[in-house]
Amino acid sequence: MQNFTWYNPTRVIFGKDTVPQLADILKADGVKGVLLVFGGKGTFKSGAYAQVTEMLNDAGITFSEVNDIKSNPLVGKVRDGVARVKAGGIDAILPIGGGSVFDTAKAIAAGSCYNGDVWDFFTGKAKITKALPIYGVLTASASSSEVNNIAVVSNPESEIKTSITGNALYPKVSVIDPSFQITLPEKQTIYGGVDIIAHVLERVLDGDEGSDLIDEQGYALIRTMMRVIPELIENPRDYDLRAEYAMAGMMAHNGFLSLGRNARGDFSSHRMGHSLSMLFGAAHGATLAVVMPAWARYLYEDNPVPFARLGEGVFDIFDGSDEEKALEAIEALEDFFRDIKAPTTLRELGVKEEDIERIAENASRGQTFGVLSPLEPDDVLEIFKLAY
Repeated sequence: MQNFTWYNPTRVIFGKDTVPQLADILKADGVKGVLLVFGGKGTFKSGAYAQVTEMLNDAGITFSEVNDIKSNPLVGKVRDGVARVKAGGIDAILPIGGGSVFDTAKAIAAGSCYNGDVWDFFTGKAKITKALPIYGVLTASASSSEVNNIAVVSNPESEIKTSITGNALYPKVSVIDPSFQITLPEKQTIYGGVDIIAHVLERVLDGDEGSDLIDEQGYALIRTMMRVIPELIENPRDYDLRAEYAMAGMMAHNGFLSLGRNARGDFSSHRMGHSLSMLFGAAHGATLAVVMPAWARYLYEDNPVPFARLGEGVFDIFDGSDEEKALEAIEALEDFFRDIKAPTTLRELGVKEEDIERIAENASRGQTFGVLSPLEPDDVLEIFKLAY
């Protein structure tokens, strides 16, 4: 196990009817005006918008809005938010939504404290040293953006979907009321669940053999999600299931599963999935259901141990060689994705065979990446071919 420092300053308020608790926190922090950042109809349907605005009005806190944030959020919306903040009267950012909304809010928070273009952070031209405080209300679990220091944003002009990190991006407070997620569309529950599972897989499949304790926590999270997702498909209004789902989402990508590892995790599949989202508008979780099994099939013969351990820890696969257990585990994972009606091929995402080379070029951008096994551009191309 490697030395580590774990820093996560986000205060989480979890449970039913917890939004009103934000009022005293905002007033104690001297917040007089906030920028609400949210998506569309789902924010109103869940009841979150009504509760937040009622809380703000009762507390005497003014608010402006940037809305219509889409899945795979765009830098243009971030720039709109930054401009609104710089016009004055805003002390903090208050996202109401899921990962895309929280990511947009984080980028706005950082861009509002910077004199240049916010995309400079994403290209490495500038470093994040300061950001406005973020007080969020989660309405869709998936990315753990409510409890981490990461923001992922797309730029259609450069055809790049990429991320920024910085300790200033941790939300100061995140309210997680699972009842807001009862009205989510089934597909969002499925794809969000795949994303949660994928965040765990990026760690336990990174080849690190010195983090058994952390790996076991990861296997437990995956088993929980594999139980909860099908049950939520059948019983979408079950609060306790929603609470388990939301808690797993919070734990999967808050930094805990990276403790003691040689690296933060692999995240090759996320990078390749980002290209599919950028170029084809595919839901993030859908891209991961397609890419992760293909990535695993490409690498398992040279790296059987982490996949064999996944088979033992999640799927009760104990017979055979490491290579045999590894392949059986990959097939079981793909079968689960298929059973919950997540796509498992590029064809299901509307990708044509002639598109594969363009996607691979966008994902690799001439660079080598990956932890379990560094991927060259030719490797990336072969993985996408496997996924077709």
